[in-house]
This record gives sequence, structure tokens and C-alpha cells, in this order.
Amino acid sequence: MKSELKCSIVRDLLPNYIEKLTSEDTNEAVEEHLKACGDCNEAYEQMVADMGNMEKAPVVELKFLRKIKRTRLMAAALCIMVTVGLCYALYASEFKYINDKGNLSAAITEYSAPFRQSVDAYVLETKEIDGLLIATFKDQTRTNINGLAFLKKGINGRYRLVHANIKTSDYFSVVHIFREKINSEPYYIISGYNLSNEIKQYGLDYYAYKNPGYNSADRVRQVVRFDVKNSQFLDIYSVKELDSKVKRESDEMLYDYNLFEASMYNSQGIEITDDFLMEESKKDKMSAGIGTAEREMLYVFMAIVAWIGYIITKYILTD
Repeated sequence: MKSELKCSIVRDLLPNYIEKLTSEDTNEAVEEHLKACGDCNEAYEQMVADMGNMEKAPVVELKFLRKIKRTRLMAAALCIMVTVGLCYALYASEFKYINDKGNLSAAITEYSAPFRQSVDAYVLETKEIDGLLIATFKDQTRTNINGLAFLKKGINGRYRLVHANIKTSDYFSVVHIFREKINSEPYYIISGYNLSNEIKQYGLDYYAYKNPGYNSADRVRQVVRFDVKNSQFLDIYSVKELDSKVKRESDEMLYDYNLFEASMYNSQGIEITDDFLMEESKKDKMSAGIGTAEREMLYVFMAIVAWIGYIITKYILTD
């Protein structure tokens, strides 16, 4: 026989009973009813099962959300890695040359190819100053054509060609003067090659004036000489220091010093520059200069790639 409680009352009490919110007397009455009433007992078991699932649902949902978060973090990390990789690939595609004469010769030849004054370069000498590699070169088929190239060192230890200059000479033993800036400071860069054994010194020839102004009648020649130790060389002088040296060594007060050419001397100190003058028919003529690379475009492209990577990463991490 069923207990005295009605089924409707028992079913109203079941949620509180399951949550243990009812009194002991009520619990006893409900339990007596459940033993006697199969329908209410079935409703009780279903309610217990439903409430159990409700307790488990947040745990399952939390695990799912954690999985989504991990997936997003992994995707963001992958996006960052791809972005960094692409930026480095762009960087390495420009900073790709090593300090090797063969490699540098190929770099200068490739660099000059689009220009009218292209050369088949052969690197003569190199010097590095504050991460800037300076290389002198000559054309392999035209002996009186030579030049100067600047290569910037990258964080990967390799170099990018950023500037080149080219000159022709009327002499088959060549001493060329290049005036260039290195880290905003002006320098004289002297390139010598194919030098005869007779040449023991080279001179840097200045014009100066006895009086202020540029009156040709007042013009005098001042020469600073340097020993030649090899048949080819690369010397670099600060413009400020060399100009000061010339002025200090002058026997008289002169004005408006200007370095204009180089000269060559034998062991007796006699100038022999004209002894190495080329025949007119053998001279190759070429206008000076090759050009300067677009230095900033590389960093513009890298910035664009980095910005796209940032936007994608931010989108991935945004809820």
C-alpha cells in the first residue's frame, strides 16, 4: 500500500529531498512512498540522473574551453613562428654574401648588371670598418676600369651590397682616389693595382692657393707621399686628418686645399706617373658611378609581413 503522501506532493518534494534540504520526518515519508509507488520511484531515479548530468556539464564544458584555448595558443605560436621565419627569409635574401673575394666579385657583377656601366668584377682588396665592408675591384677584361663597393654587415654575419662606384683610368698602373662617407664621416679611399715594380711611392696631389680665392696664378701643388708595399693596395684616410697633415707639412701659408689626383714615384723620388700612360687606342671609357641600393625597401617589406602576422595572431587570440 502506498504511503499517505500523494504522488503530486512527493514529486514536488523530490528536488529538495535529493538536495538533502528536507527534514528527517519528510525524508522518511518520501522514502516510504517511493518504496510503495513505482511511478514516483522511476521519477526520482530520472531526476537524480538529470541532476547528476547537470553537475558534470560544467566540467565537460570547461575541458572543451581549455582545449579551444590551447588550440588558439598553438595557432598563435605557429603564426608568430611563420611570421618570424618569413621576415628572416626576406632579410637573408638580401644579406647573403660572405667575405670571400670570389663571392664578393660575383655580388658586384650581379649588382652592376642592370646598369649601363656593368662590370665583370674581380675583387682586389677588402677592409672592414664598423660593420661596413669596403671592397675595391677591377674589371677582368678592361684593365683601366676599377671601382669601390660598400657592403653592410647583417645580424646573420653576411653582407648586403649597398653602394658602388666605378672609375676609369688613363694609366695601366692605377692609383685611384675615391671620396666617400663612412658613418657620415668623409674619407679618402685609395685603390692601387697593377703597380709596376718601379713604383715605390704614391702621392696624393693637392691644389692650394697663396691667397684666398681661386686665382690660377696663385695656385701651387702640394703632395703627400706614401710608401707602396705591394702591387695592389687599399688605403683609407680621414679627410679631416689628411687635409690637416698637408697643411702642417706646407712651408708656407696656403688656402683652399683640394685633393685632385694621385701621382707615382720611383726609388729616387722622381715622379714617373706619365711612364704608365696608356695608348689612346687601349683606353676603355666609362662614365663614373653605378648606384646605391634601395636600402629601406627591405625593411618596409619586413614591416608589412610583421604587421600581417600581428593582425592574424591577434585575430586568433581574440574571443
